[in-house]
Amino acid sequence: MRILVQRVFIAIAVAILAAPAQAQQVTGKISLELNQLQPTADGGCRLSIIATNGLERPMDKLGLEMVAFNKDGLVDQFLRLQFSRISAGKTKILQFDLAGKACDSLSRLHINDVMNCVPSSITDVYCPDLLDLSNRTPIEFGD
Repeated sequence: MRILVQRVFIAIAVAILAAPAQAQQVTGKISLELNQLQPTADGGCRLSIIATNGLERPMDKLGLEMVAFNKDGLVDQFLRLQFSRISAGKTKILQFDLAGKACDSLSRLHINDVMNCVPSSITDVYCPDLLDLSNRTPIEFGD
């Protein structure tokens, strides 16, 4: 009897471990707005990006790989930005300076990649698909 119980227990454990993990649904969007360009005292440009977490879960960190293009449409600079934890339904603003790059020398800010929008345990989500982009500046913003 004891051996039978052990075998049943092992069979159940194997069945649970072998079962495919169910996909976790991610609903909502991550809103990113390029809000403002401001000249800095040293001739650079300060950019403001507003991120709103429209997902039903917090984001521990949101990473953005961005590319700035000059007026000729040529790649000028790669940027890696990171927002700290953004609770569900909350907004954070990130400002960053492009030293030595005048605002009027930029034509476009491209989003090359988005990282860490969901926990690593969720594997079937492509973060760029969750973006909802808007722009209040004279340069292009997007993917």
